[in-house]
Amino acid sequence: MSTNRRSFLKRNVLLSSSLLLAGPIDALAKASRTIYTKSINQKQVDIMYSNDICGAVNSTAQGFGGLKCLQTTVNNELISTLLLDAGGFLNFNRNNHTETIQWMNKVGYHAVNLSAADLKQGVDVFANLLPYMAFDLLSCNYRFEHPKLQKAVKSYQVITYGKYRVGVTGVGESAKIAGLKVSDPTAALNKMARFLKEEEACDLIVCLAHLGFDVKAEQGNKQLAADTSWVDLIIGGNTSLGKNQLYVLRNKEKNEVLLGTSHKGLGSVAQISFDFAREGTSSCFAFKRHIPGISNREEMHVVFSDLKKIEKSV
Repeated sequence: MSTNRRSFLKRNVLLSSSLLLAGPIDALAKASRTIYTKSINQKQVDIMYSNDICGAVNSTAQGFGGLKCLQTTVNNELISTLLLDAGGFLNFNRNNHTETIQWMNKVGYHAVNLSAADLKQGVDVFANLLPYMAFDLLSCNYRFEHPKLQKAVKSYQVITYGKYRVGVTGVGESAKIAGLKVSDPTAALNKMARFLKEEEACDLIVCLAHLGFDVKAEQGNKQLAADTSWVDLIIGGNTSLGKNQLYVLRNKEKNEVLLGTSHKGLGSVAQISFDFAREGTSSCFAFKRHIPGISNREEMHVVFSDLKKIEKSV
């Protein structure tokens, strides 16, 4: 974020849950789309996000989570929501790749980060799944030799939401996979974020990251936030269990950047709304959590309490 945008996150933030504090840019990778919002508030951008879907199509034994329940949650929202995922959407134990992708299409995902976790069976196997995908695959630090993946995986996506331009990109973890070249995610993201701000004139910049939350790792989602500029929101994945939390961190210019993450397998998803008080500048945001398949507030509170107990035991 630039210095003149220090008001990006004011202390008057509204939260409905606890707040916890590359390669060259390929011009051919440019893409854009428009989100038609039903909201009468044209000074707001709404983003719902997930991470580590792991092939969860059906709900768990408790009757919540999974893509089928998420579709109901999205359909019940009163506003059009930009739906993003931080990667890890396939599960090679279940081997239900086609079904997972088809349900992601039904739910209406707009962009998904491509992670090494989704390439475990090799680039050729993954390339065969491309015709089923209606959503965009993003990565600014992955480069492929496979011609289909070169065309399908975009460095970024500019999405027009109402009158605002939302720039979305992704970074994946390091991996040794034949036909894949991985560049430094921090360097790639900083280059891309600056491009999205200065050349694409984006009002909001979002990064989908699958770097994990290991505090001992040299590069993780939190460290990425600390080492970047221009990025407003990082959606972090690569978790063994996950938490539905939103962190406010400082980037290398000491400006604020948001880092959000949700439970694995769509045990929960999060929704964040950015309000633009004046043209091109977000002054506050609202954050809320969803448990797909549960709409009752009291029941949702009980489930989140149970999830927290599991997190502590892990």
